[in-house]
Amino acid sequence: MVLGVLWQSVVRCVFHSLGLEKSDTPPNLWWCPTGPFTFLPIHAAGLYNAEEPQCVSDYVVSLYTPTITTLLSNVCISDSFKMMVVIEPNTPGQSGLPYTVDELQRIERHVPEKDLIKFQSANVEEVLSHLPNTSIAHFACHGQQHPENPLESALLLYDGPLKVSQIMQQPTHNAQLAFLCACQTAMGDKTLSDEAIHLASALLFAGFRGVVATMWSISDEDGPKVAEAFYEYLYRKKPSAVAGMFQPDTREAARALHVAIDKLRSEGVSFKRWVPFIHMGR
Repeated sequence: MVLGVLWQSVVRCVFHSLGLEKSDTPPNLWWCPTGPFTFLPIHAAGLYNAEEPQCVSDYVVSLYTPTITTLLSNVCISDSFKMMVVIEPNTPGQSGLPYTVDELQRIERHVPEKDLIKFQSANVEEVLSHLPNTSIAHFACHGQQHPENPLESALLLYDGPLKVSQIMQQPTHNAQLAFLCACQTAMGDKTLSDEAIHLASALLFAGFRGVVATMWSISDEDGPKVAEAFYEYLYRKKPSAVAGMFQPDTREAARALHVAIDKLRSEGVSFKRWVPFIHMGR
């Protein structure tokens, strides 16, 4: 019902004003919601049971931004490239995430070994020491939000929390993309709905150009599926790629997520399993 109301009352009007039509190669569209709209999945609005179904993803690739300013800074692509993958299948004091092991294995199918820095049951200092040279940071772990103090929000590693405040103290000149395959990493505080204070936006402010995150809890088994399809698209070889020198264009991350979620939806999963995944930033 909510998705239908969003379509009828909000999205349809926007698309009509922009002259958008269904497309096999939809353009990017940034949503910058405020107030209660920050809690609503605008990217999933649609009429799914209508005689002629309508869905946002048929018209655009959706991206979110916490502020317009976030979109204005320059994106510099470094010549050096490293991807750090941190998985935490057994974080002390937290429920187990056994599918994170499968997630890493699927990522390894598409990302060259020379580009990978891999951690299982990592400690905070290890991860922080590699951040300055990391272009893509992929975390498959539990997350913890502190709405009253966003800098204390953290990703929970084996030996403790990796706090946003610690990440912000590191030079992030290579930081292009963060993929947070953790629950509720883009869920804000209902009492401060006009303020972007979740983990995903905090990483944008810390220097990452784009962040894949989730609006609410996700199924552990979906992480590997989405990650594999995401990196399969991002690492697809282009005709101009030189052997051994290929580097993914992280500016296509939102489209890669768009493709990955379409693939998950094709399995007939429920709305609550595919709707949470979103892209923020550029």
